[in-house]
Amino acid sequence: MKSLIRIVFTLLLLTLNRGTSIAGNDLVRPINQFKGISMISIQAVDSFFSVSLRPSSLQSESGNNSSGARICSCQILNLESANYDHRHIALFAEETNHGSSSDFRIAMNRIEKEKKHLKRMFYDKVKVLTEVASLGTCHSMYVRLKSDDGSLQMYEILNADIR
Repeated sequence: MKSLIRIVFTLLLLTLNRGTSIAGNDLVRPINQFKGISMISIQAVDSFFSVSLRPSSLQSESGNNSSGARICSCQILNLESANYDHRHIALFAEETNHGSSSDFRIAMNRIEKEKKHLKRMFYDKVKVLTEVASLGTCHSMYVRLKSDDGSLQMYEILNADIR
């Protein structure tokens, strides 16, 4: 009985595999069965799944109830070591907005501490390409920056409220 299940399963897999390896008309290579799926649709699905699906009542308890309640500072870095060369890495720090200009300084100091740690432990060269600071969450800033630069990668969102 087990061999019959194996044979049926193997025939099913071979049949499915045959359908993906048939060459099209006047083509030398097989037809891509998934050519209707473009990179744009994959990014749209990715952004849909990365959105927080928490109700607004839970968001207000966590302190992220409005975009004006948080500030975000960001540095876009190039990181190099003997083994790695990472380009366009975004390092974010998010701070609660208390209405003073020192909030931006606190967030930027948190990024500076993390950069020192990266340089001491992992990378030989840490080069700052761009510095950005604005009102709102770091997630919204990342989405905005990512739409401008497709090669941007997020390193981390640091909580600058922790001292």
